[in-house]
Amino acid sequence: MHIVCVHRGMVPERVGGTYSYIYELYRRLAARGHEVRVIASTRQECAGPPVDLDGIRVHRYSFRRATPLLSTLQHLANTRREFARIAERRPVDILSVHESQLGYALARSRLGSSICQVPTFHAPVFLEFRLDTAWRVRHETSPAKRLSLRASAPLLERAQRALERGVLEAAQGIVVLSRYTAGHIEREFPSVDRAAVEVIPGGVDTGRFRPAGDRAAVRASLGVDPSTLEILTVRNLAPRMGLESLIEAMVPTTQAAAARGLAVTLSLCGDGPLRSTLETLVVRLGLAASVRLLGRVTDDELVRRYQAADLFVLPTVALEGFGISTVEALSTNLPVVGTPAGATPEILGAIDARLLTADTTSAAIARSVIEWLDWRREDAGTSRYRDEVMAKYDWPRIVDRVEAYYAERADRFRSRPRGD
Repeated sequence: MHIVCVHRGMVPERVGGTYSYIYELYRRLAARGHEVRVIASTRQECAGPPVDLDGIRVHRYSFRRATPLLSTLQHLANTRREFARIAERRPVDILSVHESQLGYALARSRLGSSICQVPTFHAPVFLEFRLDTAWRVRHETSPAKRLSLRASAPLLERAQRALERGVLEAAQGIVVLSRYTAGHIEREFPSVDRAAVEVIPGGVDTGRFRPAGDRAAVRASLGVDPSTLEILTVRNLAPRMGLESLIEAMVPTTQAAAARGLAVTLSLCGDGPLRSTLETLVVRLGLAASVRLLGRVTDDELVRRYQAADLFVLPTVALEGFGISTVEALSTNLPVVGTPAGATPEILGAIDARLLTADTTSAAIARSVIEWLDWRREDAGTSRYRDEVMAKYDWPRIVDRVEAYYAERADRFRSRPRGD
């Protein structure tokens, strides 16, 4: 098959869960003999010719951030133009738009309607925008800017929603990574055919994310005290990630650990707009000795951080469309405590109900982590977390399902009656 993906950026220039998902999925499809191309933006002045990235042909276009409207128009025009060039050279079997703000014009065009479209819907962007805007309004010190944000937000949100609806309505099939995300389509976009939605979870490279051969050596290399219990989280430092609640939860957690003769530390990997807020919170709560904000780490260090930790915590407040860091942690046989937000219950509920917090508050997070302090030794000698990943989320299994779904949708599209 000739598969073309459209997304905002591509590794290594952009990092994060969605970028990792696209890279891992499509390089594996390319390795199976499919011709895979990704259209993505770049901040470089000159995008240059297409480049090969582990079998994926990446077509980049230059992009400069402007106002929300102008930025969207730039993306829509560039992706449509680049796709037309690709399709002119060879017919495309599958068009997979991963972000509606980039692919709407293409999806709704005459050219787009002649190709089988199977977008991947990761999350409702308009709801993410709503949450982020509410946070910005609360933290904006300028009254004029607060007023401007409040005035423009409803219009921008409606526009984003319309773009998402347009891409989904044009699709012959839709991939979502969780039942939770499928539910968003059903509730927010009732005009979309629910029968076209296929739930295929994200995957994890179990060869890379695996338990350490010498865990003590890995901990020593990272400077992790051998006498402490290391809690880890890997997050974009954004409002919906629940990181303020996690840091607040460390106050009762450290106290409860001390009462048990234990020491607990939290390492937070990631960067984003919330960093200064979190740094201030750590100092205010007197947690400077217990909480470390490590910023972005290398791919190699990320694996070692999972291997060195004793517990991973996912404190998301809302819109967790899948949770790639959850399955990465589990793949190293690391237990994960997560909030019941988004798709997290679908992953953790199948393993142990004790891994899910009662809600997303700091008190609930602390309570579950403190309970883990008492039952954690039950895991000694078991591989139950990694076993769960191997059975459900190992990349070869996921690629099998995506490949079969693409092929089935492409065949159905080609055999449709003329005029459909």
